[in-house]
Amino acid sequence: MSQIHFHSDFYEAIKNGNKIQTARVDEPVPELGKGEAIFDDKPSIEIQITKVIHKSFDELTIEEIKKDGFDSKEELWSVLLGFYPDLKQTDHLMLIEFSAIETD
Repeated sequence: MSQIHFHSDFYEAIKNGNKIQTARVDEPVPELGKGEAIFDDKPSIEIQITKVIHKSFDELTIEEIKKDGFDSKEELWSVLLGFYPDLKQTDHLMLIEFSAIETD
């Protein structure tokens, strides 16, 4: 089962289904299927990893940006630079699509 680490700022958005994708750079490709969203200071969330694709930031569509939980390319770019300060818009990103699994 793949584990994907997230900043705790994204906890609620993942839990409530507003964030169903994450963009990563230079990380191992996760396996499709059951996985776990891991946070430093919050409980983990069970997820289903449904798709992994690679493309540059330049190639992202507004639909993909919204899956990541952002309203504009500029907003996502600003957050990505916080995690990857040397990132260029032509660098390839790994887009991991997932959904939170309801647990009772």
